[in-house]
Amino acid sequence: MLLHRAIALRVPVRSLRIVAMAAAVSPLRLARLDSLPSLLRRIGLGLTWLLGVTVASAHPIHTSFAEADYNPTAKTLEVAVRVFADDLEAALAELAGKPVSFARTPPKEIDALARAYATAHFTVKTRDHKLASLRWVGRELHDAANEVWLYFEFDLPAGLDGVRLHHALLSDRFSDQLNSVRVRDRGREITLTFLSRQAERLVEFPPAAPAR
Repeated sequence: MLLHRAIALRVPVRSLRIVAMAAAVSPLRLARLDSLPSLLRRIGLGLTWLLGVTVASAHPIHTSFAEADYNPTAKTLEVAVRVFADDLEAALAELAGKPVSFARTPPKEIDALARAYATAHFTVKTRDHKLASLRWVGRELHDAANEVWLYFEFDLPAGLDGVRLHHALLSDRFSDQLNSVRVRDRGREITLTFLSRQAERLVEFPPAAPAR
């Protein structure tokens, strides 16, 4: 089953003309620049502001998006999770106790670490509260976009109704981590959101609209 990819938005840093604009309208004054001409003070303030914008726009938020599609033929929940590549590298390095890099670490080692991390932080419980086993499928790195997709699945022979799901990838690293999962099953759809350290959520589809 094909999984649609969401594209992470990027906020580019604008041209240096913004520096002049910010300096011209900024009400701030730096004491250490008081002895310099007014123009230099404004340029210094503009560069300070631009540096802050550059750092913020490089990684403005901590978020992850996932798609979970139920395959009624195979009776499996097929999951694709998108995370920021640099965040995942840091999480895998902490798990491994050594530096980890998608560019330099052997692929088999990356896969083993990613599988272990996903197993611990993305869980599915059946309606009788049993933990479903995660089966690793693979991963896909989009280096230019600083994102990586992780693919895995769970056996759910009884279907999705009553299942409890928890998407906590990277919530152990960032207090502002926001994760979402779009769950789909034969025309039914629901999106679950998870704040950092938020508990598992029940998969409960809204009732179908009455036929006219």
